[in-house]
Amino acid sequence: MTAGPRAGELTEPYERRIAEIWTAALGVPVTTAGHDFFAGGGDSFQAALATAQVRREWGLEITVQLLIDHPVMGDFADRVAQFVEER
Repeated sequence: MTAGPRAGELTEPYERRIAEIWTAALGVPVTTAGHDFFAGGGDSFQAALATAQVRREWGLEITVQLLIDHPVMGDFADRVAQFVEER
């Protein structure tokens, strides 16, 4: 379930909150920044749920494509943080 260069503990606020969102969507604990959404059992419906929650929480105009392009939690959290800061 872990992959990529950011496989460590959740240290950033966006990582921690997105891990909670992904845990709710996937029904399994997401505990590392290296958790891969799809390798960890996620499907397109769960991706849509998780992405919708991120949109609501931070008021972002993102699509499921962001999660498809960045399925590793730490990378996805970095992109979300970047979009929030750019607003």
